[in-house]
Amino acid sequence: MKKFYVVSYDVSDDRKRYRVDKELKNKGIRVQKSVFECELTESDFLKLKYKLDKIIDLETDSVRYYYLCKHCIEAIETTGNCPNFEKKDFIIS
Repeated sequence: MKKFYVVSYDVSDDRKRYRVDKELKNKGIRVQKSVFECELTESDFLKLKYKLDKIIDLETDSVRYYYLCKHCIEAIETTGNCPNFEKKDFIIS
């Protein structure tokens, strides 16, 4: 079962930022410079979180993970030239 996550990051080091960006590009779509929307299983989410924790400097960098329920996904509003994430049926646990 997949869940919908919004992942944002703030990484100061260029090399580390590139690595974080690369990991996230493999898991979702970029909706802002440092914000991705991802459809992940619990296992994929934990693996991604583990990988990103290994890349970033835990003292100076940050990664935020926002889980959105089905109702929240349906309430997403955008303005302007925004990439569209397919609003599929997500299972809420």
